[in-house]
Amino acid sequence: MVAKGKLLYDWPGQGCEPELRLQNSAQLAREPYDVAIVGAGVVGCALAFRLSQCRLRVVLIEKHYDVGEGTSKGNSAIIHTGFDATPGTLESRLVTAASSQWPALAQKLKVPFDPCGALLLALDDAQGAQLADIYKKSLSNGVEDVRLLAPAEVKELEPNAPDGVRGGLLVPREAIVDPFAAPIAFAEVALANGVDVLLGLEIVGVENPEAPVKTLVSSTDKRIAARILVNAAGLGSRALADCYGGGPFDINPRRGQFLVFGKYSRGLLRRILLPVPTPQTKGILVTPTIFGNLLAGPTAEDLPLGAPDDTDTTSEGLQAVISGALRLLPGLQNQPVIAAYAGARCNCAQGSYLIRYNDGHPGMVTVTGIRSTGLTCSPALAEYLLEGLAAHCGLKLDPKPDALEGRPESSWPGWWSRPYENAEILRRRPDYGRIVCSCECVSRAEIIDALNSPLKPRTLDAVKRRTRAQMGRCQGFECQIHVAEIISAHLGIPLGQLTKNGPGSELVAAA
Repeated sequence: MVAKGKLLYDWPGQGCEPELRLQNSAQLAREPYDVAIVGAGVVGCALAFRLSQCRLRVVLIEKHYDVGEGTSKGNSAIIHTGFDATPGTLESRLVTAASSQWPALAQKLKVPFDPCGALLLALDDAQGAQLADIYKKSLSNGVEDVRLLAPAEVKELEPNAPDGVRGGLLVPREAIVDPFAAPIAFAEVALANGVDVLLGLEIVGVENPEAPVKTLVSSTDKRIAARILVNAAGLGSRALADCYGGGPFDINPRRGQFLVFGKYSRGLLRRILLPVPTPQTKGILVTPTIFGNLLAGPTAEDLPLGAPDDTDTTSEGLQAVISGALRLLPGLQNQPVIAAYAGARCNCAQGSYLIRYNDGHPGMVTVTGIRSTGLTCSPALAEYLLEGLAAHCGLKLDPKPDALEGRPESSWPGWWSRPYENAEILRRRPDYGRIVCSCECVSRAEIIDALNSPLKPRTLDAVKRRTRAQMGRCQGFECQIHVAEIISAHLGIPLGQLTKNGPGSELVAAA
C-alpha cells in the first residue's frame, strides 16, 4: 500500500486548521528529498504526478495557497494539436505528443475534456493566400487530419462565421478542457502516491547549492533538504535561479486579457475559431469553454518582470479583445460579458521551453519560458523532464508497482456530472439538492465535498475553481457569503479569518 504524502500550509493566523499548518521543518521527511519541485503550476504538478510513480522522496512547493494559482489559472483552456507550431522545435514535439495523450489521460484524471475541434478563418485575400502554407506546416508537425475549406464549407460548419470569409482550415482534434482541474488532479494523485505538498511556502534562498544535498530556505525560515531542485516557478524562476547561481536568461510577463460571455452565447458556434496568425501574435480567438460559456482573447502585452499590474485588465486591452472577437464572430456584438480576467505567461527572450540541467551547480534544474502551450504540453513535458533527470542528474527511476495513475470516479466535478440528477445520491445526501450558487447550480454538498477533497482547499478562490460557485453570471454577488458561511461552519474557521486567496485577502476587513 502506497503511503500518502503530507499536505501542509505555511499559514499564519486562523484561516487554516492547526493540523494542516507547517509549524517547523521537523514535520517534513527526516531524510533529504530526492527531488524538490518549486512551483505548483500545471507543469510542476504534472512532474510531481510522474515522479510519484517511482520510488522517490518528492516534495512539491508552492508560494500560493493552492496549486495552479499563478499562470496556470489564466489561460484559454485549449488542448492544442500543435498544427501551427514551428516544426522541429521541442515545443512542437511536446505538443504533438501530449495532444494524443490527453483524451485517455483526462478520463483517468477525471478532468472534463471535449474534443470540439477548431476552425482557422481567413478573413481577407491576403489571409486566404496563407492557408496553404499553414496546411503544409500542420503536416510537418504530424497533424495530418487537417483539411482546407472553401468559403461555403466554412459557413456550413459555422453558420455564424462572418460573411465574406475567404476560406479556412479545419483542425478536428483541437480540444477544450477544465484548466483548473488539471493541476489539481495531477497534484492529488501525486499526494496519494506519497509526494509531500507544501502550500503558502515561498523559497527565497538555497544554501550549499554545490553540495550533494542542498537546503531550500523559505521566507519564514523553514528549511528543506533535497538532492535535486527543479525550478518550475514560472515568473519567479529568475529570482529562484539567482539563489543557486543559475545561468543567464531573461523573462517577462506576457499579459493576455480575456472576456467571458454568458451561457446564452454558446449556441453561436460549435468549435474554436482561430485567426490567421501574424509574425507578432497568434491573435484573438473565440472558443467555447468546457463550462458552457464563450471566451475571447488573449492579448499579448509584454510587461516588465515584477510589474505589479501584470494581471490587471485594462480598457484598451479589453477593447482589443472585443474588436478581434467580433471579426471572427460578429454575433457576439449582442451578447453580455459576465467576466474579464488577465493571465501572465512566462515569456523568455532566449526562447520557449528553456530547460537547463545542472544549471550553475549539480542537481539544479531550470525549467522556464513555458508559455501558452504549457497546459497542453504538461504530461509530455513531465516525461521529457523525467528522462532528463535520469540522464543528466543521475536520478534513479525505480517504478512503484502499486502507484495510482488516476483519480476515483467520485472526483468528477459536480457541474460535470450533476449529483442532484441522481435520485439515489440525492436520497442519501439531501444537501445535493440545496443549491447555494443558483447561477451555476452548485449545491451545499458539493462545497463540502471540495473542502474534504485531498488538497483540502481553504480559500474562496480554491473552492470556486473546484465547484464553480461564484463563477456564474453574478460573479459571486449572490452566493459568496453563503459559500463562506458553509466553509466557516464546516471547518470551524472564524468567518473573519476566511480569505479570497490566502492571508492578506480576508473576506471581512479588520476594524
